[in-house]
Amino acid sequence: MPSLGWLDGLSYRLLGGVFNGTGAVVIFFVLSGFVLARSLDSNSDPFRFLNNRLFRLFPAAMVVVALLTLLHWQSGFFVGYEASFTPANVILNLLMIKSDINGVMWSMTVECAATPLILLSAWIVRRNGEKPLWLLTAILVGLSSWGPYVHLMGGFTNLAPLYAFVVGVLIHVRGRLLSPLDRYPLTSAIIAIAAFCFCGTRTQSALILMLECASAATLIALIAYRPAMALFEPLDAKLARFYGRISYSFYLMHPLGIAVAFRAFDPQVLGALGVPITLIVVCMTVAAILITTPAAYLSWRLIEAPGISFGKALTTRRKLQAAN
Repeated sequence: MPSLGWLDGLSYRLLGGVFNGTGAVVIFFVLSGFVLARSLDSNSDPFRFLNNRLFRLFPAAMVVVALLTLLHWQSGFFVGYEASFTPANVILNLLMIKSDINGVMWSMTVECAATPLILLSAWIVRRNGEKPLWLLTAILVGLSSWGPYVHLMGGFTNLAPLYAFVVGVLIHVRGRLLSPLDRYPLTSAIIAIAAFCFCGTRTQSALILMLECASAATLIALIAYRPAMALFEPLDAKLARFYGRISYSFYLMHPLGIAVAFRAFDPQVLGALGVPITLIVVCMTVAAILITTPAAYLSWRLIEAPGISFGKALTTRRKLQAAN
């Protein structure tokens, strides 16, 4: 849709920086590597790790894929681009081998592919320290600009930022030894946030992904090891913690929320009435959030939480059997 005046032209860049979707995925990858490395450090049992990942990730994702499949079979409904809904393709999406039914799940396909990489990284650290991880990171960074590697898994799946998981492991390993951040924490945080927003206004090249990874690593290290910084106090708010709990289901379901919002408030009609694109984007975003939130909460309460509990119960049962 054409912009209407200077406000839309300016807002396009501002919103592009703040709503940096690929950058947010990179943050998620770094955070995932960091958190899972901490988990493996406290308990390196690979069965527990894989079992918990399986029951943490798959139940909610499989329900969303099944829901989208049912909606398509019943009414032709789809989100993003219409994918194949043949039984074989649905099964591949349920297993997160493919992600064309719910396009945003490409990052979960990468997350699943990264699981053995994180296990390997944790094992390397225990055996040989952190130096081999720097070499592994350099190799993956080098591959991030090679097309056949980046698109190896097909579809929307992008392996370019795979090294972000290893960077997350390194943040855990380095811990409080990040002396430059300790010296200038606020300055480091501001530069990292500015870099993240700048990347949102640029094409997502290999170089931009590296800059996003660096900003993500800086912010996660500061949040983990400088938690008293006033800049991060909003992360402790009840609303932030609520969305933190339901964030996985929210991520899985937000394309549904956007699709419903677009059908309820047609942007083309609003544009024809002369409403600025900026206002349309803000209104659609708020509507999509309000639609997605209750669905995500129910998914977390009825699917995610029971799945996690079941996975932990299996791990406990295995421990008891081993002890007996």
